[in-house]
Amino acid sequence: MAKSKPKKIKQEKYRSEEQLEMIRFIRILIIVIIIILGIYFFTRIFVTKDLLNNNDEEREITEGTVNYTRTLIGSMLNKPEEEYYVIIYNSEDIRSIYYSGIVSAYENNEEPLKVYYADLNNELNKKFYNSENSNLNVDDISELKVGNLTLVKVKNGQIAEIFANEEDIATELAYIKSEDTEN
Repeated sequence: MAKSKPKKIKQEKYRSEEQLEMIRFIRILIIVIIIILGIYFFTRIFVTKDLLNNNDEEREITEGTVNYTRTLIGSMLNKPEEEYYVIIYNSEDIRSIYYSGIVSAYENNEEPLKVYYADLNNELNKKFYNSENSNLNVDDISELKVGNLTLVKVKNGQIAEIFANEEDIATELAYIKSEDTEN
């Protein structure tokens, strides 16, 4: 006779509903973590392409700076000073260096007014640019249209004077020698 092998009886482990719920929660949590890590590595490899390409020399880190002398034409009347100038110019114009020189010479005066720069190449300023049909005498700033070069004198949040040609601007921003530098 053949010996019969004793049968192993598999005993089921008794688990409560709370334990089963906890196991389901842990499985779902692991799946969510795997999906998030998959998305992270997918974007690093295929979108930003910086995971496998660790060339730190190619990365340029530019520190952000705030330029307090630049302004937008639409907000040029909202500056904290009581009286100041806003020079509106096209930075791609060859003569923009000349305009900058006029302003620099003016700022060497004894008590110059603050000068803000508004570049017509800025996308937010382009709606104010019209080289053929300037509209300088306006009550509403949104109707203002300027050419390649304009100097605006602002007093108490209102446009006091507008100068639209180089000679008038150079005269208005004339360099005045102080008495201390004459000797």
